Amino acid sequence: MKKAFRLLLCVSLFALIFVSVGLRALAQVKTDNFTRQATADALQMPQLPQVRTERFRSLLFPTFRPYVLPPPVIFAGDTAWMLQNAIEKRLGIRYRFFGIDDRGYDCSGFVWRVFQDAGASFERVAARTLWQQLPEATEEEAKQFGTLVFFNGLKHVGIVRDAFSFYHASRSQGVTLSSLAGYWGTRITGYRRAPVPVTADFLKLTE
Repeated sequence: MKKAFRLLLCVSLFALIFVSVGLRALAQVKTDNFTRQATADALQMPQLPQVRTERFRSLLFPTFRPYVLPPPVIFAGDTAWMLQNAIEKRLGIRYRFFGIDDRGYDCSGFVWRVFQDAGASFERVAARTLWQQLPEATEEEAKQFGTLVFFNGLKHVGIVRDAFSFYHASRSQGVTLSSLAGYWGTRITGYRRAPVPVTADFLKLTE
C-alpha cells in the first residue's frame, strides 16, 4: 500500500514539473515572438526627420525709420529728383561754420552743395551775396520746392520744400526740415529763384 502511494506521489510530482516546464517554454516562445514582431513593426515605421531647434529664430518684424517725406509733387525731369535726393542724404549732418561737405555744413554751404549735386554751377558764396545774384521769386514760386528762402536780414538761407516748410543747416540741429510758421515765419526776409530751374520740373503746388 505504501509503495503504491509513493509511486503515485512520484508520478504526480513528475507530471507537475513537466507541465510547469512546458508552460514556461510556451510563455518564453510567446514573449520572443512578441519582441520580434514589435522590433519588425518598429523597423517598418517611417522615421520622422530630426529637427535642429538651434536653427529656429524668433520672428523678426521690419524696422521702420522716420524719413522725411519728399515734396508732394509730380516730377517732369531729373533736376528736382537729384536735388531732393541730395538733401535727404544730408539730413542730420551737424552744423559747421564754413562747412561745405559731409563733415558739417553752414547754411550757405549746404545750399551750395546740394545744388551742385543737382547740376547747378555757381560759386559758394555767403547768403547775402546769393541774394544779390539771384532774381526775386514770385509769390507762386515762393511756395515751390527748390526756391531759396532768406531770413534774419540775409544772415540765413534755406531751400523751400513747400508752402509750409523748408530745409536748412541749423546751428542747433544740423541739416533739418523746419516749419515756415512760428519762429522762422517771423524772420523771413524774402525769396529768390533756385540757381537751376527746379520748380519748372513740377506741377504747381497748392496750399
